Amino acid sequence: MKLQSLTNGVSLLFLIAFQPYLSAQESAQESAQENKLPCDIVEEEVLENTPQDAVELITAFNPAKPVERVNPTFPSSAARVNAEGWVQMSYVIDKNGNVQDPMIEDSGGHSSFKRSALKAIKKWKFQPAMKDGKATEQCHESVQFDFALADNAGADRRFIRDYKKLEALITAEEYFAAETLIAAMHDDKRHNRYENAWLWSIDASFASKQGDKHREMKSISRTLASSKSHSAENKTFDDNYVGTLHKRLFLLQAQSSLLGAALKTLEDIKALPNADSVLESLESTIVKLSEYLASDKHIFVNVELEDSGEYFHKLARNKFAFANIQGQVDTVEVRCKTRREKFTVAEDFVWSIPQTWGECQVVVQGESETKFDLVEVSAS
Repeated sequence: MKLQSLTNGVSLLFLIAFQPYLSAQESAQESAQENKLPCDIVEEEVLENTPQDAVELITAFNPAKPVERVNPTFPSSAARVNAEGWVQMSYVIDKNGNVQDPMIEDSGGHSSFKRSALKAIKKWKFQPAMKDGKATEQCHESVQFDFALADNAGADRRFIRDYKKLEALITAEEYFAAETLIAAMHDDKRHNRYENAWLWSIDASFASKQGDKHREMKSISRTLASSKSHSAENKTFDDNYVGTLHKRLFLLQAQSSLLGAALKTLEDIKALPNADSVLESLESTIVKLSEYLASDKHIFVNVELEDSGEYFHKLARNKFAFANIQGQVDTVEVRCKTRREKFTVAEDFVWSIPQTWGECQVVVQGESETKFDLVEVSAS
């Protein structure tokens, strides 16, 4: 299915700026050119010819169970300067219960934390997942490693001085000087978890003033990640501010067509102490989001690969495609709860994922600065 001839799209009332959707002619052609993932045709045929009450048995899945989880070593180079941080990773548990293909999705703090996290997770052992009585891969796993030192609370005078200066620059709308100072503060890897959280928080505020939604989303996510490891007695932000950050992140993700990520943030909101008030303020948006997901409109996500050459995307639908590739996209890996597959990328196909594979994430790899549209295709 070619996704190059685009028509004007629609904007929802709550300002979700969805991109143009496919023409009727292209939609009619897509079913003949869908690229079915390996083995799903057989699986679908079995399900179609099986009574509904037996489907659950056929697709029974028991998740992997941890046997040994090795904690990462706190790097001495970070400990010497009282640096703290975190590393978010995704990984696959193979049929033997070993961790395969761990990938760093994001991190904050000293660079040595990433090496330590990778070294530790490769030593983890599990009792493998079981599907239909047989050992199988469990492919959509994630974890955040927090690197924290005891009795390392609050911010030092150096950080407080720079933070106040940064606040004054932003208030005075001296944005060039503010950007320079923010960059210098990020380059300083001596920050503890509290300083990291406050720095990413003001980075998000600065990005909001600049109208940079992508940066604001990333900074809010890193603010929340930095504050996760804080104890209840020493938490950086109060519940109201944490709720505000989640609410803003959800709205930005929805506006950017990152609907799978928005749904994940919605689940995180439900676990907050003040969940009811946050959810109430988002009620109309949530309804419209659900209606859009159920509609016949395709979802276009504009992507530009960063320096790492990797892009992680949580799917809200079980069909996706690529369009308008400018640059080099090498591979796409589909990591679902019970299966994963890796492919080269073509603009001519729609990848269709069986519902029985569970929640899925797409990992795209290519050259930095490559641009493309990732399209979540409607069911109709």
